[in-house]
Amino acid sequence: MGLEGKKISPDFLKKYKIDECINSFANACELYSTVLDINGSFLVEPSGPNPYLGEFYVNISNPKYYQDYLDIVSCMVNSGESTYYELDDDNPESRYAAAPLYVDGTFIGTWILYAHNKIQNQKLFKSFDSFSQMAKSLSYMMGILYSGSKSLKEDKMVRAELEFEKQSKALTNEILDAVMAGEEADIDVIYEKVGKLLNVDYMVFYEVDDLHPGHMNLVDYWAKEGKSEEAEKTFGWEQDHYSMKIAKQIMHKGLVIDKNNMTNQMRVQVFKGNAKAVMVYPVYVKGEYRGRLIFIENTRERVWNETEIYFAKEIANIISRRLTADMKVNELEEGWQIVKSMAETLPHMVMVRSLKSGKVIYANAALKEKMGADVIGRDIRNILPIQDTKYEEDGASSTGTHYQKYIDELGDIYDITESYHKWGHHNRVSIVLMTPPTSF
Repeated sequence: MGLEGKKISPDFLKKYKIDECINSFANACELYSTVLDINGSFLVEPSGPNPYLGEFYVNISNPKYYQDYLDIVSCMVNSGESTYYELDDDNPESRYAAAPLYVDGTFIGTWILYAHNKIQNQKLFKSFDSFSQMAKSLSYMMGILYSGSKSLKEDKMVRAELEFEKQSKALTNEILDAVMAGEEADIDVIYEKVGKLLNVDYMVFYEVDDLHPGHMNLVDYWAKEGKSEEAEKTFGWEQDHYSMKIAKQIMHKGLVIDKNNMTNQMRVQVFKGNAKAVMVYPVYVKGEYRGRLIFIENTRERVWNETEIYFAKEIANIISRRLTADMKVNELEEGWQIVKSMAETLPHMVMVRSLKSGKVIYANAALKEKMGADVIGRDIRNILPIQDTKYEEDGASSTGTHYQKYIDELGDIYDITESYHKWGHHNRVSIVLMTPPTSF
């Protein structure tokens, strides 16, 4: 057994009333008492009869006796037994008894009894065996209490991690469902929920600046204390100030920095002294690196656990999916703008209607002239039933129908061509081209 002590705090001894047991024993013996750790600091404050308590306190805390104390501790630890000793404290009648205290076989401190005069010396001699046995009993009790408190702490940590995992999975699924359903989810709400669950100070999304290599554009962020200029200055990392090695790591697999691997150089040069823990994950759109999502902890030292790391990475992946979906929608919308522009120039009637509701989403000028501008929003399945359709869900291909039909409202037979597609944020739609009989 060496002199490396377990970290047992005074609060631990107070919580389980070990200090009261020690003081009660000393009071019964009418002796002075204290407990010192390996550094000579008090684990249990000195106690005893009033007349010489001050003198005892001064002697036991005097730095000049520290080496003597270490020598005594070393002897006790090697022998495993209590001992008497004397200090050159200008009082020839003073005597000390010391007993080592252990937790799970590891030295944690020294229990000291002090006698100031001959009468107290006699009491110290008579109580020495009981004192030694009491120290061993307290060591045994503290071992049980320490193991129990450690297990309880570990159990609480495990339960906390499981609860976080449960909440993070639920939130991930909620956000993912909204994104995959094409809902216009409020990104601020997403950031707030994620930021609060992770208990970080900032959650920031930067986008690649195509015009200025090495720079990033701030797209949006969440701050625990609310958005402000001061907050933006704190995490103002628009310039890619990371080293080339770190920048490449971010682009490929992300960066996780916390108490375990944060260096002073990294804190100052990389994070400008404004971060204690950081997670950075890349955001890709259609396979191309387009930005980074950053989780920043400025308030406290922390170590990211595996569940937090996985959750943060999943949120970055979801944002990648959302941006990819938005880009596809934008591309579709641009395509439909071209289709509508062409349709406006045709003399034939063209409409787009929902295959789910049957309602007209778009009508060109020729159709509006024949059926009125209020045709948009009408369900016209009663005059033009939706035909049997086959449709690939990813929109990569579609089939169509071609037929002739007499339309009562228009009073003639029309040549009808109908094809099936996806229209921006809408679900499946059909494009209907109605050619009047005069053009057969």
